[in-house]
Amino acid sequence: MRRRPPQIIAICGGSGSGKSTLARKFVGAAVLATDSFYKDIDDLKPREDGTFDFDHPDAVDLDECADACIKLADGEDIMIPVYEMRSAKRVGQQVVPAPTNSIVVIEGIYAFHNPLHEIATLRIFIDTPIDQRMARRLRRDVERGRSTLESIQYSLHVEEAYSRYVEPMRHLADLILMGEEMRGSFSL
Repeated sequence: MRRRPPQIIAICGGSGSGKSTLARKFVGAAVLATDSFYKDIDDLKPREDGTFDFDHPDAVDLDECADACIKLADGEDIMIPVYEMRSAKRVGQQVVPAPTNSIVVIEGIYAFHNPLHEIATLRIFIDTPIDQRMARRLRRDVERGRSTLESIQYSLHVEEAYSRYVEPMRHLADLILMGEEMRGSFSL
């Protein structure tokens, strides 16, 4: 039996848009999140005020992420970093098995940035209204132990980064889905 040619599907959209939800709908696919490839805080250059900009694409090792996608597409099991947001450090590794159907899904706010854009065979942008994204983000943050005020303040910063780094990549999409259109499962 012939193996299908590998597909690398990039899913991009704002925080809380439904990227992870959509990625999980690809049954049998290997799913990676760009969030797993954040650099350790020790490897980031601080801003002039001494703080760090985790919402800039340079905070994520997109080359390492692309290499992981390619290995999965080639049928290899891989090890990826486990990143802990609270400490801003990589705290270990986890195995991601090769896909059972030659589909690799990479989801994240920077999934359309190079080199991920270059290796993707299909690019999906999820366009979800800001009020829905902020409500989802608030709910998720509170579930993860953040205070409501802390989450709202953080969300405002995230939306600024969305306008600067994510929304301008929308035109690269092969397919644009409205957040409410994502029902059922997908197959290629």
